[in-house]
Amino acid sequence: MRSFLAVALLLCVYMPHAIHASRFEFTLTSRSEECFLEKVDARASNNKVLYRFGILEPKSYDLVNVVVKNPSQREVMAWKSEQTNFGTATVRESGLYHLCFHKLKGASSKMTLFYSFDFISTGSRTLTLMPNTAATISKDAPTVLADARVEVATVDGQVTKMGILEFDLAGVSPSITHNKTRVKLLLTVDSIANGKFVDIVLALLPNHLQSSVTWETLGSYATGGYHDHVYDSAGTEIGSHVAYDITEIFESKLNDQTGTIAFSIHADGNSEAAVFGIYHASKDHFPQIVVEDVGLELMHEVAYFKESVFTLRGDMSFLKHRERLSRDAAESTNSRVKWMSLITNVVLVGIAFGQVVYIRSMLESGH
Repeated sequence: MRSFLAVALLLCVYMPHAIHASRFEFTLTSRSEECFLEKVDARASNNKVLYRFGILEPKSYDLVNVVVKNPSQREVMAWKSEQTNFGTATVRESGLYHLCFHKLKGASSKMTLFYSFDFISTGSRTLTLMPNTAATISKDAPTVLADARVEVATVDGQVTKMGILEFDLAGVSPSITHNKTRVKLLLTVDSIANGKFVDIVLALLPNHLQSSVTWETLGSYATGGYHDHVYDSAGTEIGSHVAYDITEIFESKLNDQTGTIAFSIHADGNSEAAVFGIYHASKDHFPQIVVEDVGLELMHEVAYFKESVFTLRGDMSFLKHRERLSRDAAESTNSRVKWMSLITNVVLVGIAFGQVVYIRSMLESGH
């Protein structure tokens, strides 16, 4: 009993900071796009929005287009010509998220819909570091450091562009990390030249950056030596976020009293992409190192349970929707069969009655 009360107390203390939920029913009458706002406070690297929607009335074949946009007006999730659906997405940007609905041509003049919006954030951020340098060096311009944006490109297995990131560790105490702390490098993909997905490779620059770092000054590191310093890689898509766990590297740099920590990023395979730098983007999309207290294991279990329940409810809602469509189709078919059988029987009875009358008239006229 005491353990149950302890768990309940912990949930009461931590849940308000971890999970937020809302459900809203509304009527859609206009054919123009109609949007609703939901506030998100993304205080950790592991933030997820969970979204589910559906048409309640009329229970026909009406369809809607639905899109979820972040505060920068970039699409987070989108569905076209749907009656009901759900999805989850990892986000980094705090602010007002737009949930927009648009009726298709030929839809009913009045539709009743609902949406359910949940936000899950586990852990708490204790430190955020923005980069001193977020730039691109290129094989085609070996003496130039382009700091307008961060680009990566690989052609025929050879790197032609790589991103350079450097963070200042001055004033950061080694005591900021402990056994419940994780340190992550966060990146957000701005664009991909070909396709929808790209693998971003992270490598640790072994030395301090020079004031005029270029492709030429990096020498053999730029032409292939970075392979010996690759730390991690992760796949992502346009507008999505990627996180690298750099806890061990970060702690080592702090213990060695290194003034900076620098990375290079590369595109794996034959691909080209751009990552948000420190210009022309929201601060939430800047490359950043975050130090987070991951919190109690219980909270991660609760968050996982919450997401699993949300997914289960979405699956059940989708199955109910498909069952309703199948039932409507079956009832419509049965109704057609019933009326066709009735009409057929009436016609057969009419033909039989006509035959009787005709034969009777023939017999009477012959007599």
